[in-house]
Amino acid sequence: MATATMGSPIKKMYGESVSLTTTAAHTLFQPEYHEVSMYCTSAYRMGIAPRLGCVKYYNATAYTDYTTYAIDRVDGDHVPLDAMGTTHYLYLGTTAPVRGFYFNLSTNVNATVTGLDWEYMYDVSDGSYLLVTGTVSGALTVGETVTGGTSGATATVVYSGATSIVVKNIVGSIAIGETLTGAAQNISAITALAPVARGTGYFTDVAGDSDGTQTGGNTTLGQDGLYAFTLVPAMPRAGLLNVNAQPLCWYRFTPGTALSATVDAVDIIPACDTTNYAYMEASIAQQFAVNTAMCGAFEFDHTTSGTLHINWIQH
Repeated sequence: MATATMGSPIKKMYGESVSLTTTAAHTLFQPEYHEVSMYCTSAYRMGIAPRLGCVKYYNATAYTDYTTYAIDRVDGDHVPLDAMGTTHYLYLGTTAPVRGFYFNLSTNVNATVTGLDWEYMYDVSDGSYLLVTGTVSGALTVGETVTGGTSGATATVVYSGATSIVVKNIVGSIAIGETLTGAAQNISAITALAPVARGTGYFTDVAGDSDGTQTGGNTTLGQDGLYAFTLVPAMPRAGLLNVNAQPLCWYRFTPGTALSATVDAVDIIPACDTTNYAYMEASIAQQFAVNTAMCGAFEFDHTTSGTLHINWIQH
């Protein structure tokens, strides 16, 4: 008699419940599970968030990888933000742009009155970028075109500093000694031209910050919560020099004042790009595979409250 076979039979199952309210719930995928079934007796809404592909802490000297600790859903593991200083950064790389990150903290929370300075990577060198050193009359605008007074070369401004600028999309050959002129400012008496290493990232502040981890209105990372900001859909996805070669969208933060001696982030969960979640009907079991390569978390919402049962399925 013939025997039915399946290409990828079920190997293991795991169940959990999520309490749904009018405040969105953020739930990491269970590692090593490939499919889910969900059931709730009342209607709810659901979004799927990008995967957190890299978490690295920079202590102003070296980088330490905490990716596994941030996403393994093991309470005993955590990303240590102990006494994080103002010259330290936590780098977070996601598979697609996000509108924030949810922090699930242990009992070791921050008690220092301070906020977080969040930035996102808006550009990254592909190896053709050029560092131009000279006398900068004033800050040039990122994205504007500069033109060489002698060479006639043109380029697009990527970054403007006190004594140098970085340009890309160079047409022609910029000359030593000439002036590159923009709409209102320039860099004159150019003394050096140097290639910028592939993967060098350029960061700028996020907009629309809303810190749900604050306690007392001004103490960041004092409780579990979502640090939200305005989504930037057109962010580049690339490897970041010295951090990670994966093509990811990069974010980073540093505190305004050093954090408390012991601060533990048990989970760091990317938020969906939108709150226009999918509608999931009441009392209907939903079962589907999840894309674990590109996605890493669910975001749930409810008009009132309910209990969502999730069965994780491993093949």
